[in-house]
Amino acid sequence: MAEEAEDAASQSSDAGIDPAAVAMALGQGGALDPRAAAYLEEQTRLTRRRIEESDREDRIRHWSLRVRHIGDVLKLAFQFGIAAFALLLLIAAGTALWNASQANGLVVDSFTAPPNLAAQGIGGDTIAFDLTNRLAHIRNVAVSQSISGSGDVIGSGEDDIKVDIPDTGVSLGAVWRYLREWLGHERHVRGTLRQLPDSNFSLTVALAGGDTFEASGGLADLGKIESDLAEQIFARFDPVNDVIYLWSSGRYADALRRSREFALSSPSAELRADSYALWGETTRTIAGDIPLSIARERNAIALDPRLAIAHLDLAESEGLLGHNEIALAENRATLAQRDEDQPKILQGTGFAVVRNEAEENAASLLGDFTLAERHACRASCVGTISGGEVVYAARLHDDGRMRALLDSAHSLDRSIPFAENLARYEVAAAMGDWRMAAKLAEARSQAFARDDASAGAGRIAATELTDSRPLLARALAHLGAFAQADAVIAPTPTDCYDCTRARAEIEALRGNWSAAANWFADATRQAPSIPFAYADWGGMLLRKGDVDAAIVKFRLANQTGPHFADPLEMWGEALIAKNCSDLALAKFAEAYKYAPSWGRLHVKWGEAMLWSGDKAGAQKQFAAAASLTLAPPEKAELARVGAPHG
Repeated sequence: MAEEAEDAASQSSDAGIDPAAVAMALGQGGALDPRAAAYLEEQTRLTRRRIEESDREDRIRHWSLRVRHIGDVLKLAFQFGIAAFALLLLIAAGTALWNASQANGLVVDSFTAPPNLAAQGIGGDTIAFDLTNRLAHIRNVAVSQSISGSGDVIGSGEDDIKVDIPDTGVSLGAVWRYLREWLGHERHVRGTLRQLPDSNFSLTVALAGGDTFEASGGLADLGKIESDLAEQIFARFDPVNDVIYLWSSGRYADALRRSREFALSSPSAELRADSYALWGETTRTIAGDIPLSIARERNAIALDPRLAIAHLDLAESEGLLGHNEIALAENRATLAQRDEDQPKILQGTGFAVVRNEAEENAASLLGDFTLAERHACRASCVGTISGGEVVYAARLHDDGRMRALLDSAHSLDRSIPFAENLARYEVAAAMGDWRMAAKLAEARSQAFARDDASAGAGRIAATELTDSRPLLARALAHLGAFAQADAVIAPTPTDCYDCTRARAEIEALRGNWSAAANWFADATRQAPSIPFAYADWGGMLLRKGDVDAAIVKFRLANQTGPHFADPLEMWGEALIAKNCSDLALAKFAEAYKYAPSWGRLHVKWGEAMLWSGDKAGAQKQFAAAASLTLAPPEKAELARVGAPHG
C-alpha cells in the first residue's frame, strides 16, 4: 500500500497535482476523503485543460512553422525567378549584341526628293522602296543558284520593333539600328532625286564606302534607271553573287567580264583566291578555254591552298582534258579541307555542297557508282532527278532503274539531254547494240549544247575531243569500221585517259594484241589510281584466252576500285574458265553487293553454282536473271543452261 501511494504521488507530481492532496485523498486506511475527491477532480479538469491548451499551442506552432517554410520557399523561388529573369535578359542582350555584330546586309535608307516630284508619287520613300525590291530580286536570283552566302537587302526601318522605351523617347527598333550600325557590317544606300531644268531628273545613289552612281532621264526611264543602278550597287556589294546573277540570267559575256574585274580588283584578301577560282570557272564554262581556266584555278590555290572550291574547279577543268588522275587527286584535296578554313561566304551550306560534289566525282572515278549516285542530286536538283543518277544507274547495269529515272525526269519536265545520252549509250553498249551506240555518240555534242546554254564553242570542242570522240570510235570499232574509228580517235590528245583506253580497245578488237597492250599500259601509267583501264585490259586478255594474265589485271582493278563490280564479275568468269567455279562464287557474291540488278552477273553466278553442284542455288540465280535486262548472248546462254533445270 505504501508503494502504491508513492507511485501515485510520483505520477501526480508529474501531472502538476499536489502530492499531499493525493495522500489525503488516499487516506491512511485507503478510504477516499470527499474533500480530497473533489480536489482531485478539480485538478484533473485543470490538467486536461492544460493538455488541450498545449495541443492547441503545438498545432499553432506547427502551422506557423509551415507558413514560415512556405514563405521561405516562395522567397527563394522569387529570388530564383529574379536571377533567371536577369540571366534571360543577359542572354537576350548577348544574343542581340551577337546578331548585331553579324549584320552584314544592305540597308536602303529613305531618299530625298523635291516636293513637286513627291506630289507626283515619286518621292524619296517610293524610290527607296523600288530600289530595295530590285536589289532583293537580284540577290534572290543569285542565291538560288549560288553556294556563296549573301547579306540580306532591307529597307531602312523594315525590321523596326515598334515598342517605345518609357521616359527615353527611344524605340526598341532605334536601339536595334544603333547596335547594328555600331557593331555590324551593314552597308547603307542613300540617294537623292533632283529635278533638272529640262524637266528630266537626276538620280544619285551612294553606297557607304565611297561608291557613287548617277543616272538621269525622263520619268518614263525611271524603271530602267533604277534597275541599272541596282545592278551597279549589287556588283559592288557582292561581286561573287553578282557574277552568278548575270550567269543565271543568261548574260554570259557580262558574267565573264565581271568575274575578270572582280579577280583583278578584289580588295579583300579573304576573297582574292575565291575571285580567281570564279574567274577560272567562267573561263572554262563560258569562254571554253580550258588550259587558261586551269592556270587561273592553280593561281587561286597558290593564293590559298585551303580553298576547297578552287580544288574542285581545278578537278573539273583537268577532267575535261582527260587528266583523270589529276582530277581524282584534286577531288581528294577538296575533301581534305575544313569548313572553318573557308571564306565566310562559303562556310556551312556552301562547303557542304562543295564536299558533296567532290564525293560524287571521286566515287565515279573509282567505279563506286552506288556511292556516286547517293551524292548525285545536289542543291540544284532538289525535288527532281539529276543527270548523274541516270548515268550511274546505267553504269550499275540497272537498266530498269535507269528507265524509271528518265521517266520521272520527263514527267517533272527535267531536261537532262547530255546525261540521258550517255546513259542510253552505256545500255546500248552493254546490249551489244553498237549501231545505236554510234548514233548516240554522234549526237553527243548537240546534247551537250542543249544541256548547257552557257557553254561556248571552246568548251563544246574540248568536250567533243575527250568525251564524244572516244565513245564514237569505240562503237565504230565494234561495228568493224576500223578506218572510221581511227579517223575519229586520231585528233584526240594522247594524254587523255579515256582517249587512250579507246585506242587500246580499237586495237584489241582488230586483234592487234601487242598494240592494244601498249595503249593499255599507257592508260594505266597516266592514271594508276583509277580501275577502268586495268579492267579493260583484263577483259582483252580474257577474250584472248590468257586467263592468268587477265586475273592479274582484274586484281589490280579491284585494288584501285574495290567497289567497282565489273572487274569482280569478269574475275569470276576467268575462274570458271580455269575450272575453279567454287572460287568464282565468292567473286560473283562480292560483285552482287555493288551491282545487284546486273542480269549477266546472275547468269554467270548461276552457271558457277551449276558447275559446283548447287542446282537449287543456280535456279534462283537464273530466275533472277530472267527478270532483268539481258543482252542477246546472255539470253541464249540462259536458255541453254537454265531451261533444263527450270
